[in-house]
Amino acid sequence: MQTERFSPLAVVFFLMAGILPMVFQTVGSDEDEHGYEYEISNRERLRYVVSALVWSITPWGILTQILQFGGQLFAMRRYRRQYPSHDYRLPESDLTLPFDGQWTVVNGGVTEETSHSWMLVSQRYAYDFFITDGDGASHTGDGTDLEQYYAFGEPIRAPAAGRVVATKDGLRDHPWPGSGWLEWRTWDIRGNHVVLEHADGEYSLLAHLREGSVAVSAGDHVERGEVLGECGNSGHSGEPHLHYQLQDNPNFWTAASLVPQFRDATVTRDDGRRDGHEFYRPPDGDASVAYLWAGDRVANADSERVPPEQSATTDRSRSS
Repeated sequence: MQTERFSPLAVVFFLMAGILPMVFQTVGSDEDEHGYEYEISNRERLRYVVSALVWSITPWGILTQILQFGGQLFAMRRYRRQYPSHDYRLPESDLTLPFDGQWTVVNGGVTEETSHSWMLVSQRYAYDFFITDGDGASHTGDGTDLEQYYAFGEPIRAPAAGRVVATKDGLRDHPWPGSGWLEWRTWDIRGNHVVLEHADGEYSLLAHLREGSVAVSAGDHVERGEVLGECGNSGHSGEPHLHYQLQDNPNFWTAASLVPQFRDATVTRDDGRRDGHEFYRPPDGDASVAYLWAGDRVANADSERVPPEQSATTDRSRSS
């Protein structure tokens, strides 16, 4: 267990609420480092950077940055730089994947090199999930219509039993998927979302849900597998996908991310690097538990739906 220190540059990144790290990762994504190949045009990179910077100077963008920075300070004070990791403060919640069929991890991991957003303690161990076909495409056609995306409208389920502590609905699904433009007018970067309490100090956040689809309310008790909503494109989302993270308190801004361990999941990938990577071997030799990594194709072991077979040629932009 190591004590971490943040450089002054990292503090600047916090002030930008994670926007600059996302921009830099998008512009310079590296398949060898992150485990998943992002195909994105220079035009889409430019649109992403411009819309992120425009958002950052809006009143709601500035407020978000203040909340993000202040929340990071709370998390840093709470853990005194000894943050949760794969070998410290492991969660007790018995999690299964929160969807049906096979999805692809396009962003996320449990190491600094593979992390969703390492410098943002609240999103350090978050994951972004798409549905992709055999060619790795996430949609049919040219990808300009939300309905063309395999993930759009798919049911999102509770990864474990728990109590609903917060929900958000009514935010539109960003109508320009795959363009590189962010929804800079949104007041909530999570979009429509649900927060579940599983155990003391363990909460699931499921974000970017479809407008009008949230099916639960604060105070409801849900069972594992119960439908919470549908996959959408609300908030800061480049295309329809699910953002999932396990955190140590219900507040998105002040939470620290916990390392989720998914049970009874089938994991496959197109390269052989998982077996040779120390951190992605089954923890404690338990083959029923998996840490996920960008590039993994994942499904619950009892899932019957197969991935889409359609072939499509498209560029894919990184999501938040």
